[in-house]
Amino acid sequence: MLKKLLILTLLLFSYAIADNSIKEQKIQILKSINSSMYSEDTKKLYSLYNKLADLYSKNGEYYKAVEYYKLSLKLYPILKTTNNKSKILLYKKIAYCYQKIGNTFKAFKYTYKAVKLADKFLGNNSKITKKLNIEVKEIQSQLIASSIY
Repeated sequence: MLKKLLILTLLLFSYAIADNSIKEQKIQILKSINSSMYSEDTKKLYSLYNKLADLYSKNGEYYKAVEYYKLSLKLYPILKTTNNKSKILLYKKIAYCYQKIGNTFKAFKYTYKAVKLADKFLGNNSKITKKLNIEVKEIQSQLIASSIY
């Protein structure tokens, strides 16, 4: 059944850019999938959500990208993985989309989540953590500047 669902999803995905009504149908199908699937199936779905989100992000459809990145996050606990770098990256991608949308507060929230996770699993001396800390400070400065005016 999952193979049929993935094939259907990929078909819908191929038409997604051209037709908004198909996009909405595709989203409904993907949302209806039970998240308690087996780990291997969940990995495939996780990957599919990420690819869809990346495509939406590249096309400037940041709201849609956020939606799919968040669906990926919901699957993350089921994956039973210790690879926290991918979760850190998901938080960072969501933050990026919110930044592009102009929602600085949510961009800060997700960048901060990425920093906390990076600090916990990679240590505060890792390149990733240091870079994320700089980004948090930059976004924090934007928030402060926007609240002044």
